[in-house]
Amino acid sequence: MSKILFTDLDGTLKKKKKTISEPLKKALFQLLKNGNKLVLSSGRPFDSIAAVKEHLELPNENVYISAYNGSYVVDCSTGEVLVEKRVSIDDILHISDVAGQMGIHCHTYTETHIVSKSETPELKFYRQTIKLPLILSSDWKSTLTKDPFKALAVDLHHHERLVAFIEALRTWADGKIMMVFSNPSYLEFLPASSGKGEALKAVCAHLSIPIKDCMAAGDAENDLSMIVAAGTGIAMANAEPELKEAADFVSYHSNNEDGLLPFIISFFGL
Repeated sequence: MSKILFTDLDGTLKKKKKTISEPLKKALFQLLKNGNKLVLSSGRPFDSIAAVKEHLELPNENVYISAYNGSYVVDCSTGEVLVEKRVSIDDILHISDVAGQMGIHCHTYTETHIVSKSETPELKFYRQTIKLPLILSSDWKSTLTKDPFKALAVDLHHHERLVAFIEALRTWADGKIMMVFSNPSYLEFLPASSGKGEALKAVCAHLSIPIKDCMAAGDAENDLSMIVAAGTGIAMANAEPELKEAADFVSYHSNNEDGLLPFIISFFGL
């Protein structure tokens, strides 16, 4: 019976400089070679995660991409879409309007591009890591031909402003929009029925893999549902306190020290 690993990228699998060590890369290849499954689970857009997969030279077989915090999950070997949950354009516009009123940068996405009303310092910082093409448009209604998977608000210096943004939208968003941090500077807006944990359950059910044979690893608030849903949840040493509290195990080491590696070796018998 094969097992499955759901791993976050930034702050978990990847080091601070966005690299992955050779020992960790070797462990991923070995678990796949042994017939196990790997899910790259991130708040990043699909194309950005796919670029990481290609950079690592991972095979398509037994590899899955869970993008936009579990709103869009694809089997890399067949291209089959296992999960697809979107936010309505009208809801995206409301989020953007409130962000504008509060002076907070907010952008969304087409299938292939970032969509922003202006090129802000926050957007420039974001694109240093998420190297996707950009559409600058003040008319999102015309630019977005399909409902997006998410919106993202960014404040690089004032986390409390993003907390205030949540409070401003809490009543409106209840039961409709999930608001979750992927790091202290990034506030994600997703369908309420989405999340990394829901994606984990859907993939395990699709593959008929028992939850007990599923390990998930992360470091941030948006990883919490995945850590709780997995049979074995791993928090990095650099993880948020609430994630450490919820995890089955907390690594002694951070992402910069390959904190996930010993757990992969143990869980998958490498």
